[in-house]
Amino acid sequence: MTRSLTAILLLLTAVSANAQEERAIDNFAGLGVRAMGMGGAYTGVADDFTAVFWNPAGLAQMQRREVYVAFLRNGIDNDATIGRGTDIEGSATADVTNTRFGSLGFVYPFPVYRGALVLAAGFNRVKDFDWGLHTAGLIDSVWLSDSFSHEGELSVTSIAAAIDVTPITSLGMTLSLISGEDDAVNEFVRSDTMDYFFESRWLSRETFVDDYETTWLVTLGAMLREHSDEPRWRLGATVETGPTHKVSYASRAPPDSTEWGRVEYDRDEGLAPYEADDELIEGSYEVDLPLSFGLGASFRPVPGLLLAGAVHATEWGQTEYSDADPDGLRTNASFETQYDDILRWHLGFEWQVPSVALDLRGGFYTDPLPFVGPREPDFPPHPTDNPVIRILQDRNFWTLGAGLVLDETVRADLAYTRGAYEQAEGRGEAELRENVTINRVFLGVAYEF
Repeated sequence: MTRSLTAILLLLTAVSANAQEERAIDNFAGLGVRAMGMGGAYTGVADDFTAVFWNPAGLAQMQRREVYVAFLRNGIDNDATIGRGTDIEGSATADVTNTRFGSLGFVYPFPVYRGALVLAAGFNRVKDFDWGLHTAGLIDSVWLSDSFSHEGELSVTSIAAAIDVTPITSLGMTLSLISGEDDAVNEFVRSDTMDYFFESRWLSRETFVDDYETTWLVTLGAMLREHSDEPRWRLGATVETGPTHKVSYASRAPPDSTEWGRVEYDRDEGLAPYEADDELIEGSYEVDLPLSFGLGASFRPVPGLLLAGAVHATEWGQTEYSDADPDGLRTNASFETQYDDILRWHLGFEWQVPSVALDLRGGFYTDPLPFVGPREPDFPPHPTDNPVIRILQDRNFWTLGAGLVLDETVRADLAYTRGAYEQAEGRGEAELRENVTINRVFLGVAYEF
């Protein structure tokens, strides 16, 4: 039992460590209903309010005022295995589902003698922290149950402006305030099923709240397009400054001396249940994120058909801590060795159905997993004690969408994205293999006047 229990606990420790990595680095949730219907290939399109995120220079294309609102339905399924191919093989699952507010924005084009001057302001939810995993199984006579869940987001409040500097060239800038919160809960239960011990059940619960305090984010954009009301081609480019997040954390957990928050004894022993007061640990740290770059293009080969592509690059290995927390809870990462630089590729299309006020969309995008481990960068990789992450299937998404013009002023859009990835950590009894499926539904309405 001891060896098997140790292997399981190592896996649970790995899960907890994974959950405590810098959540601001990962979890691109997507933004904009039309954009996500086209696979996020929007840097070279960007002709609605969501241009404040994708490419602010695209706002210069807008000739009418617009009010935009969008919602997101998020579903994540984690179907994992533990100790694959061994005599202690088990399973783990998680199902996270929620509906959240996505975007609210306003665009105002100013009348000018020549070219364009457009301002925009609004709110966008830009990153998703939702994740979970629940394991349960019988080891000899001991029943173990462990659950770990995250819930939260990063959102931005933005103002943006775009101008035409030539008949075919526009420039834009978005100034954003970004903030958010990541709430994590870890619950561990151990039960004596065969009545071998005085204790019948042990319970431990830990909560961890990361508060991302408000900081600045700047996005610069440029767009080159054909001089036409319906340009056949457009080229876009963006650069986004890496924000410096100040993260305040508060952790509540049983004291180290007990490990358990509550112990329930057998009734026939006549002992009162034991319950420990949680120990509070508070602190803060800063993490500097790197620059991100985007390039995109769109082309109309025939009337009614729009093709688009884009690529976004981020050197996550250049992330670094600028201010260590006093308890060292977030200073054991080496971004240069534990994170890969990634390229996110986007492809999409939009087809205007003839004689019907309906647009059909589809697309595909890649969102590679940046964290590759090992968990402890100061020690050499080890298959069980300090494993690297094996990416068995990288994170890829297929997208579908539709847009319906309800009248001259109102447009409704719907998009669906489905993605999946598979990764493994550890070997033998200490292997955790996660098979994650992500489904998202976007719904938005735009009013132009």
